[in-house]
Amino acid sequence: MKAIKLSSAEKLEKITEGLHARKITINGPSIGKAEAHEFQHDLYLAVGGKATVQLGKLTGQVEKLSEGEFRSNEMQIEQEVVLQVGELLLIPAGLGHRVLVDEFYQQWVLKIDAKG
Repeated sequence: MKAIKLSSAEKLEKITEGLHARKITINGPSIGKAEAHEFQHDLYLAVGGKATVQLGKLTGQVEKLSEGEFRSNEMQIEQEVVLQVGELLLIPAGLGHRVLVDEFYQQWVLKIDAKG
């Protein structure tokens, strides 16, 4: 077995089953919709700027986008985490979350399958 050096997280998709990666840039001010994923964990890796991630339970009118994917304009906030460059945040499947950005934020989002 050998280690594999990668130039970006995007290349992980090609070698890791059940993992999806994408880079996201958000120019603020921005308040994203609250979302929850029933079958995937989210792993955020902050690579630029700063954001606040609100975590909790989706409330109000919850829209089912697809199997296991939910969105809402409202959320019962139970925790807030500030993410800065180099920091990671693992959001377990089922936990509601949304990203707030004042000026600029960039991150890799790694989606990891939770059902197995």
